[in-house]
Amino acid sequence: MLLHDVLDDAELGIRVLHGDRAMLERPVLRTCTTDMPDPTRYVSAGSLVFSGLVWRASAEDSDLFVKHLARVGVTALAAGEALLGEVPEDVVAACARHRLPLLSVPADMPFSRIIERMTARMSGARMDRLQNGLARQRRLLEAVADGRSIGDLLDRTAQEFGAQAWLLTATGVPLAGEAHLDDDIVDRLVVAALSAERLPHTTGDYTVLSVGGGLRDRTSCWLLVVRHTGDARADCLEAFRELATVAALDRVRRDERRRTAWDTGDRAGVVSVAATTFDPGCPLVAVVARRVSLDDRAAAATAERLRALRDTLCDALPGCVSALDGDRVVLTVAGDADEVHTLLRRRLARVVPALERTRLRVGTSATCTLGSLAGAVATATTLAADDGDIREPVSVRTAAMDSAAELFSAVPDRLRHDFAQRVLGPVLDHDLSTDGGLLSTLEVFLACSGSWRRTAERIHVHLNTVRYRIGKVEKLTGRDLSQIDDRLDVYLALRTLQVQEA
Repeated sequence: MLLHDVLDDAELGIRVLHGDRAMLERPVLRTCTTDMPDPTRYVSAGSLVFSGLVWRASAEDSDLFVKHLARVGVTALAAGEALLGEVPEDVVAACARHRLPLLSVPADMPFSRIIERMTARMSGARMDRLQNGLARQRRLLEAVADGRSIGDLLDRTAQEFGAQAWLLTATGVPLAGEAHLDDDIVDRLVVAALSAERLPHTTGDYTVLSVGGGLRDRTSCWLLVVRHTGDARADCLEAFRELATVAALDRVRRDERRRTAWDTGDRAGVVSVAATTFDPGCPLVAVVARRVSLDDRAAAATAERLRALRDTLCDALPGCVSALDGDRVVLTVAGDADEVHTLLRRRLARVVPALERTRLRVGTSATCTLGSLAGAVATATTLAADDGDIREPVSVRTAAMDSAAELFSAVPDRLRHDFAQRVLGPVLDHDLSTDGGLLSTLEVFLACSGSWRRTAERIHVHLNTVRYRIGKVEKLTGRDLSQIDDRLDVYLALRTLQVQEA
């Protein structure tokens, strides 16, 4: 039943106060009556909402009430004239502002009579839709059994109703759908859908439906987006709801395949898996991510949230390989560091409404190859460890090639390891044989910018002990730590050893 069908019943005397022809083509899926100031708990998408305006005391009340209805995605508001003698202009203005059709119900026409007549007409139409829906669902399942992809079924359904449709991840990455969907539109649709109390949610010409309602964490959900000219008919949306059910089955199969690959990655480590996935000279980027809880309640679901984070990141970066490392997700993806950084910032920003009481902290390395991937992972891990401003929902920090240490991290791991052994090997051997503490003293000495006094205070030894140990390091390495080039050699070698230990 469409909205204009209600107006066609002359005996009801209902008038249109706001709504053009396209708006009057909106489907009426159900009716409800409410006079609660916040009606969101009592109405649902596709409803024709009847209200006696008992809640209205000012123009601000009208705007808030209508805003709630529009956000939920109701079809229209039918306002009664009995209480105030007419529908106030501020109610009309609010409906125009929020693009919600407004009908006026005469004072002598009870809501119950209108609903009764509508129910009688809708029951017959509902039976027809049910039969058509069962037939359509049977055809969809048969097509899946025959090996048709979800993309084929999506395109067929869109052509049947003269619409466009896309299957998206929560990060906005398209999984199916032929036509291009602009990134700005994706931003708007995904954020609106993840912010909505329930789906389907309509924004302009687009309706977003949920694919599989069982997911607790919406950061890794799938969304079915339908673009329709004017307002979608009830049978059109019903067809895409049925398709969403089939897509949910497709997701289950994909998740099973993904879990198998993940088990392999967790056992072997992301560097080993990357070595069997990417060519030796392929440009790679390491990504490390954490999900930070803001309270104990969120922390209780760490394992579940970690799985959801992995889903989210793998959705945002198709083609990546991943592994778990404690409370972190480690990924490697082919591409350029700047491009990966830009993609992550945009795509992860879309899931902010679904983060609840958590924050995402992500680090990305500079562009590297398989030979220097371990160092790139260590760099990304360091960047992801910084919680930064806790008020920032998503932080994506990248390693820029603006320091000698970052430049050195791009050197193949084998060469860096050989360099570290040549420079600090004698110091390591000395510590192993005498437990002399040279390496730990050197680490603090460099962190204190070569200050003897601050080093002694930090490691709680006499100043002369520090002088003796650093002198011993200089003798074993053949480096003068008062010289900047020698100190840089030792610093880079020490940093390499720290990465290897991590």
